[in-house]
Amino acid sequence: MDRRNFFKILSTASTGVMTGACGKKVERYLPLLVSDREIAPGDEVWHPGVCGECEAGCGIIVRVMEGERVVERKGEQFRERIATIKKIEGNPLDPVSGGRLCARGQAAVEGLYHPDRLRGPMRKQGARGHGEFTPVTWEQALDEVAGKLRHADQARVLYLTRPQAGTRALTVARFLQAIGGPAPVSFELADFPLERKAARDVYGWVDVPVYDLRRATYAVGIGADFLGGWASPVFYARQFGHFRQGRPGVRGKLVQAEPRFSITAQSADQWLPLRPGAELFIALALGHLLLSEKLSRATVPEQVRQTFEAVDVTNAARLCGVTEKRLRQVARELGESDKPLVFAGASIAQTNSLAALKAAAWLNVLLGNVGKPGGVLPPSPDAAASRPVYTNALAKIEQAQFLFLDGVDPLYTLPASTGVAEKLAHIETIVSLASFINDSAAHADQLLPDHHCLESGGAVFPAVADGAAVAAPFVHPLYDTRSTEEVLTALAKKLGVEVVAVTPKSAMEKMLQAHQGWDAVVRQGGFWTEAKPASARLPAHATLETPQAVFQGDVAQYPLHFLPYRSLQFDDGRSAHLPWMQELPDPVSSAMWSLPVEIDPQTAAKLGIKTGDRVRVESPYGKLEAPAYVDPAAVPGVVSMAIGQGHRHFGRYASNRGANPISILAPAWEESTGALALGATRVRLARVATGGGLVQFAVVDREAGPWGRR
Repeated sequence: MDRRNFFKILSTASTGVMTGACGKKVERYLPLLVSDREIAPGDEVWHPGVCGECEAGCGIIVRVMEGERVVERKGEQFRERIATIKKIEGNPLDPVSGGRLCARGQAAVEGLYHPDRLRGPMRKQGARGHGEFTPVTWEQALDEVAGKLRHADQARVLYLTRPQAGTRALTVARFLQAIGGPAPVSFELADFPLERKAARDVYGWVDVPVYDLRRATYAVGIGADFLGGWASPVFYARQFGHFRQGRPGVRGKLVQAEPRFSITAQSADQWLPLRPGAELFIALALGHLLLSEKLSRATVPEQVRQTFEAVDVTNAARLCGVTEKRLRQVARELGESDKPLVFAGASIAQTNSLAALKAAAWLNVLLGNVGKPGGVLPPSPDAAASRPVYTNALAKIEQAQFLFLDGVDPLYTLPASTGVAEKLAHIETIVSLASFINDSAAHADQLLPDHHCLESGGAVFPAVADGAAVAAPFVHPLYDTRSTEEVLTALAKKLGVEVVAVTPKSAMEKMLQAHQGWDAVVRQGGFWTEAKPASARLPAHATLETPQAVFQGDVAQYPLHFLPYRSLQFDDGRSAHLPWMQELPDPVSSAMWSLPVEIDPQTAAKLGIKTGDRVRVESPYGKLEAPAYVDPAAVPGVVSMAIGQGHRHFGRYASNRGANPISILAPAWEESTGALALGATRVRLARVATGGGLVQFAVVDREAGPWGRR
């Protein structure tokens, strides 16, 4: 296929033929937006789109071919010709994906054809939380929701949504403004409020900074598992590849400092295994050494400089669990590097993570790399302008009278100790816009299912690139679903107000130049521009606090640190319903269809625990049971567990499978942002049963049995 036809697609339905089992033919319109003259059996057409599996905004191309499905008409079954999506890849023209895609993006096609997808609007049947619903028509559903919304206190309407910037978020904001409701709220683990606030306080930027890893020569990662699940994994994986081997004669060196042997730590030249909550102190020690050894290249505000200079490096090394010799070596190599970079994030947030991120940001200022190639670059302004505001949603849930759940699951992503289940029970009306019944949607009164992202149009503004990835609908929806934008405009009309949905064309017309046409944007899957030079607006006067991390649980009773982390397969649990992700081996333990508790060998030996044993993890706020994995690279005294399993309601592949580590966490927050402190809970372990609790892909990890290795 030549380049001209690479993205060729037609936007008219075609007339086709259904063939019944009895052989008779019935002429009718088929759900084909691709002309049957363009797709012959065995031929393919590729169409651009946008991945919706996370908020990174990767541009994709989708392979469309002719297929069939069985439908029933008046009690008789027919085979119906449809345009089917066979494969998803990254869009090579997109600066975020660059023609690559992660496993969850590849598995998005399973979400489209998932047997448990909601096929139309539904009304609650029976008690809340049981997940029992009965089908209704769209007119009935919209009338009922509009009636409840009409009589609700508009100030107590709460719209919880994902933190994705784009046309959907802009339409949601318009709808809420039109009905007199508060702005939409995001509270997801993937929102990165700590990184945003640190960037705003130090650099004057309003979104997560872009780390130009590809052009750096020496990088120190502090707390950000950017190859695992932080910010934009596909983008940074491509950056890392170029950093390593994309420049002849130059191989970048990465030193990763974090309390887990994460995917990024596994790929680093050196891993500095920190104690939980010690990210701040390694940043402070590096700042002190850069200043004391005359390796800094720029100045910082006086009080920040004094804070760095006051650091006792020996004590900081003790708090980190890293030798002073290694700290001095890293500081020297970083300061002497041609293009040094400190790559900081809070993959597992602590109560002092904001201070750690600010300290790391000031390190980049000392290194003189802010706004320069190979350093820290400003985020896209378009992303920040349309992104929902992050806030701790608990108080708002408690006060809400009418709740919209738009692709979020607070019952799963908030600890049980917060009382979120009881707060949801007191809300008069809950409406879910999700495509599946998840734990929170099971408590809804009405289900108004959205199209799948592969059936929808829209534009997403990524934070790591200027411009937008654009998707135009290219297949008819499989079921009687409606886009959320269409639902909101219909609700507004019933309430007597007008809302005009923001389309990709209307949002981007002001960005296009005179010689650029909209058809070309749709054909290539987006519109991107070169990043404009932007310097940081450093504050003239700033302070740098040095708080210790606070942990919940008595040390004598709960001696172990517990670190839940976003998994490569499931992110924050949103992809657990996809069987490809369930059978994808975990990068740490090679576990399939389960997520184990990762335990260090010393703790495991002390408690008599072996890989595959079933263990109980207990905190002051709850307990869970899961299989054990004795991780030879785990930090002593630190117990880790990936997030993703433990759903009560989430389809046949995820419901009642495994345990949710968030459920036993303390209600601990970073105070200034309201971000959940994932790593602030202490636990204790006990073995419950011997063996039989873990399915692993890697033979080397399996326990030997009577017949040898399983």
